[in-house]
Amino acid sequence: MLNSEQIRNFYNDFTEYLIKDRIYPNARILQIFRSLDDIFKSHRVKSALEIGCGIGIISEHIRKSVPTVYAVDLSESNIRFASSTVNKVNFVCGDFLEVQLGQKFDLITLFDVLEHFPQSLHHKVFKRIQDYSKPSTLLAVTIPDADFLDCYRQHFPEKLQIVDESIHFEAFLSYLKPVDLEIMKFHRFGIDYENQYRYYLLNYRPAGFALKKRTLPKPSWIKLALSKAIIKAQIQFRKLKYAGYRQRLGDARRTTTSVVGVEQ
Repeated sequence: MLNSEQIRNFYNDFTEYLIKDRIYPNARILQIFRSLDDIFKSHRVKSALEIGCGIGIISEHIRKSVPTVYAVDLSESNIRFASSTVNKVNFVCGDFLEVQLGQKFDLITLFDVLEHFPQSLHHKVFKRIQDYSKPSTLLAVTIPDADFLDCYRQHFPEKLQIVDESIHFEAFLSYLKPVDLEIMKFHRFGIDYENQYRYYLLNYRPAGFALKKRTLPKPSWIKLALSKAIIKAQIQFRKLKYAGYRQRLGDARRTTTSVVGVEQ
């Protein structure tokens, strides 16, 4: 498995590639902006953490609506560029699994980042996110569709990054359950291809979400006997009520048979 130093060196060289998104509009990032704006319209967000912030383009957008923003990236080159171009965001360089931020956040984002962690670390990523979460924290995640990424791996491997894990839906769900996260919203969106990406908005299950099984009291022998007597009386009443109807129905059938016989 690749170590964090190898991954860091790759993303230090990746900064030049990311800078073009500062120059030319990026449709994927614009879609993320729209998803964030929807969150800000419906939820009160005073603090946010962006994991894998790159050169700070999304962090800058978050800061327009959120007073306190922290952003973490493994690459020194990315953080250096972000710090020199984005104001009023607390940029932190380091491995997200190791950095110490000292506070919890209303919103945590993981935009096209989870797939760049080795798959063996995915459970640890969500556990670490839980350390920075309040009971009311929202987690916004985008990942490439697993089938799309598998296809790219087969036909265009040179276009993938140093770590680009395919995350199937079942695997994604397995990361949520241990930390009590659940899916609030989900949709697919495409940039170059239809349904290329998946977007999830997650929240934590409230305490006591699973209802305790109720134990019903056992009825006393008097109530049980009375219940049986009532049921028996109801059955007898129905027998008497429908006895005449059944007799008339039988007579009508016999009469019909007799008439048919005479006509023949």
